[in-house]
Amino acid sequence: MAVVAINTRLVIPGKLDGIGWFTMETVQRMTAAHPEHQFHLLFDRQPPEDLFPGDNVQCHRVWPPARRPFLVDIWFDWAVPRLLKKLKADLFVSPDGFLSSKTSVPQVAVQHDLNFEHHPEWLPKRVAQHYKRRFPDAAKRAARIATVSQFSAQDIHQRYGVARDHIDVVYNGAGSAYHRATLGIDAQQQARMVRQKFTLGRPFFVFVGTQHPRKNLEGLMRAFGQYRSEGGQWDLMLVGTALWRRRRFDARQSMENLPGHIREHVHTSGWLPQQELAQVLSAAGAMVFIPWFEGFGIPIVEAFAAGTPVIHGNRTSLPEVANGAGLEVDPGDADQVAKAMREIEDGPALRAALIEKGKERAEDFSWDRTASLLWSCIAKAGWDAGLDMMDQKGGSKPG
Repeated sequence: MAVVAINTRLVIPGKLDGIGWFTMETVQRMTAAHPEHQFHLLFDRQPPEDLFPGDNVQCHRVWPPARRPFLVDIWFDWAVPRLLKKLKADLFVSPDGFLSSKTSVPQVAVQHDLNFEHHPEWLPKRVAQHYKRRFPDAAKRAARIATVSQFSAQDIHQRYGVARDHIDVVYNGAGSAYHRATLGIDAQQQARMVRQKFTLGRPFFVFVGTQHPRKNLEGLMRAFGQYRSEGGQWDLMLVGTALWRRRRFDARQSMENLPGHIREHVHTSGWLPQQELAQVLSAAGAMVFIPWFEGFGIPIVEAFAAGTPVIHGNRTSLPEVANGAGLEVDPGDADQVAKAMREIEDGPALRAALIEKGKERAEDFSWDRTASLLWSCIAKAGWDAGLDMMDQKGGSKPG
C-alpha cells in the first residue's frame, strides 16, 4: 500500500475552473479505482468531503488559505511538509503545478501551461513573478511532470530543460453532462428555453472561459462587432468570470469599446454549473474560442461533445486538440473571425459537418482516460521511488 497525498486546494464547488475540474475528475476516479492505496486530500479551506467518498480517502484542511503568493509559499513550504511527515506520505501530487521546496517526499507536478513565461503582462505583476519563480523550481524538483498536450510538453522541455521522457501527456476530458446535453426534452424546445433565459430569445455564439487577457476577449469583441456591422444576426454570450478584480483583466473594457447598438447583443452569464453549461452549449449556434495561448482548451472539447460547431484559434495547443474538427482562424485577424461567424450562420451544411466531426473528436477525450493516464504518471514516479504502485490485478513496471 502506498500513501499518496494530493493537493486539492482548487476544488472549490461553485467556482471550478479548468484546473479545478481536472483535479476533481481525476482524483475521484483514481481513489475509486485504487482502493489498495491510501489517499490524503489537502485543502486550504473547508473540504467538500461529499465529493470524495471512500474508505481509502481522508480530507484535510491545511492552514493558511493559499490565495496570495506569500500565502501559497507558506502553504507549500511550511504547512504541506509538516503534514506529509505526519502522514508518512510516500508521494505528493500537485495538479496546479506548484511543489514544495521543503520536503524530501517524491513529488509529481501537473503543469498545464507556461503562458506566464511567454506573456507575464497577462497576469498581475506579483502573480507573474511568483509563477516565474515557483514553476521552474517545481519542474526541477518533480519526480515526474504531467501536462495536458504535446504542445505544453514541448514547451516545458524547451523552457525548463526537463528531459522529454520525464514528461507525460495527460489530455483533459469532457464531463458526461456534455454528451447528454441534447437528450431528454426535445432539443429544439430546450434551445428555445435557453435562448429565452440568456439572450432574449435570439440565436447566439458562445464563449466559455475565465475573463483573462490571454483569452483574447478584445479580439473576440472586435470580430463580433465587425460580424454584426456586416449584417450578422446572432448574439454573443460570454460564460465565465474574471480571475482578478482588476479592470484590465476582465471583459468590461472590451465590451465598452463596442458601439451601443452592438453591445446590446452581448450577454454575460457569469459562472454556470456543468449541467446548465452543457445546455447552453447545446443551444448555441457555435462556439467562438480564439485565445492567444492555451495549454489544452477544455471548452472546445466540451462543445464538440455537446454537438456544437467550433470556431477556434490556430495558436498553441488548439490545432492539436481540435485535430481538424473545428473551423480554424487566426485570433489576430478580426476579418477572418467575422467571416467564419458569417459562414457558420449562413451555412447549415457546414454546421452539420462540423457537428459530426466534433462528436467524433470528442470520443478521443474522457475523464476516465485522463485519470488512467495521470495514474500511470504517478505510478512511474512511485516505481522510481521503490514503491509498489501496481493495482490489485498485478502487472509490471509502468511503461
